[in-house]
Amino acid sequence: MKECEFTGNYRRLCRYIKKYSTVNNRSILPLACMYFIKEVESFFEGEKMQVKKILPKAKVHGLLFQLSEKLLLHLVTYSDMQHTNPGLWVNLSAQMEKQNNQVIHLCEDVWHTQNKLVKARILALLGKRKRIHARQTKVVRIDKQQADDFLNSHHLQYSTSAYYKYGLIYANELVAVATFSKSRIMHNRAVPYRSFELVRFASKSGMTVTGGLGKLLNHFIIIHHPAHLMTYADRDWSNGNSYRKIGFVPTGFTEPQLFYLNPVEQQRYYPHRLPTSFHNEGEMLKAGYLKIYNAGSSKWELFCSTHTI
Repeated sequence: MKECEFTGNYRRLCRYIKKYSTVNNRSILPLACMYFIKEVESFFEGEKMQVKKILPKAKVHGLLFQLSEKLLLHLVTYSDMQHTNPGLWVNLSAQMEKQNNQVIHLCEDVWHTQNKLVKARILALLGKRKRIHARQTKVVRIDKQQADDFLNSHHLQYSTSAYYKYGLIYANELVAVATFSKSRIMHNRAVPYRSFELVRFASKSGMTVTGGLGKLLNHFIIIHHPAHLMTYADRDWSNGNSYRKIGFVPTGFTEPQLFYLNPVEQQRYYPHRLPTSFHNEGEMLKAGYLKIYNAGSSKWELFCSTHTI
């Protein structure tokens, strides 16, 4: 069966669930999970990827595939989500990092709601995208609408609030975007200093701009003279090596983020943004919502006074 047929079957299944079932009828979850796994395996076959299932040393809920020598994919189905705890994915990421490997944690809802971006990101990590060099591009200042449109199309976490927005132009097309916060005066050293946050970076889906992030950061440093830059790497998808390569150093981790997931609507909710019909966690779980955690983020910092990328 082709991948599109799997997707069509999954959508028909969801329509059936919405018509005849409620979110707390978890008997349908194994059937939904089956289509998720089949779709991912079909993607592997379509891209002629040589993958294999592996058995991790630590207890893991979900399937683990080795995509390349150093890259692993952790599939987390709706059924698996019922068994997650705050440290599960963090421990798996730490275990793989000790072996100099990277692991992607891919949840079933993310696969279905951001399918094209997920596939593009996996192929990018495997080096299977068109490549251009940053020297072939031009740095431009872009407005909020341009940044939002690009990031909402090419970043798994979409756009978010930022003050400065820059892009790279190649052949009259926007191919990469970086956004930054306003400056903040930091007082945690002997002399106060100005710090900025790199909020988002993304390149166009299906394309890798070699040296693109470094070029955008150099431009920002020249124009705004920051003493310090910081950013976060989503541990579901990144081990932060792209930041390490351009001079950032790791300085810590954030705690895993808690979400509540409606497996029928495939909608995530933060604890402080629950649906209006619910007032607490107990009501959410009783109604059949799944309580899940991501792997948190790693924090990266760069002092820029004498830095050149």
